[in-house]
Amino acid sequence: MKASLKARPGKGVTAIFYAIFLMPLALLVAGCSGTLRTQWAAADDTYFRWKPMMNTMPVEVHGDTRQLSSDELAKQIPYGTTQQQYALLNKGQSQLAAAPRVVLYVDPEQNPGGAAYCDTSSAVRSYSTKDGDTHLVAALCDGPRLVDVTARNVRIQNEGMASVAASMKQRLLYGLKPDSTVFPI
Repeated sequence: MKASLKARPGKGVTAIFYAIFLMPLALLVAGCSGTLRTQWAAADDTYFRWKPMMNTMPVEVHGDTRQLSSDELAKQIPYGTTQQQYALLNKGQSQLAAAPRVVLYVDPEQNPGGAAYCDTSSAVRSYSTKDGDTHLVAALCDGPRLVDVTARNVRIQNEGMASVAASMKQRLLYGLKPDSTVFPI
């Protein structure tokens, strides 16, 4: 009897090969049936769309520092407001949550996560900062939709709230430039 030099894979090897080949394909097809539900930046959310509005856009302030409440912080920022101040000034004609705005979270205990930055009823997560620093998160919101977000630690006493808010607005605009990539935090 001569031994065959032609090697043929067994049925088990063939089954494993097809499983390895077809499994990623099946996962890919299954993944396509689920829609990613994101409310982040849309195609028309560009630097050039938001730049003209940024200087006069309301800045909704949440949180406080050891020295100042959110109402006092809002008064130090051009176009700064809180939900209560906005409701009083507009006499209920429009809600702040429906307006394009910058939402500024001040202090480590006031930062929501994910796409909930524009939803003020969201759960909060805490951050730790160096002594004397205040953690700020600014979100560019188009009504309830999150467009961009940025965060940094600052010493408000040294910079002043008006300067800090202007810096955060510039950081938000920078995130919308065509050559930059925005990642959620």
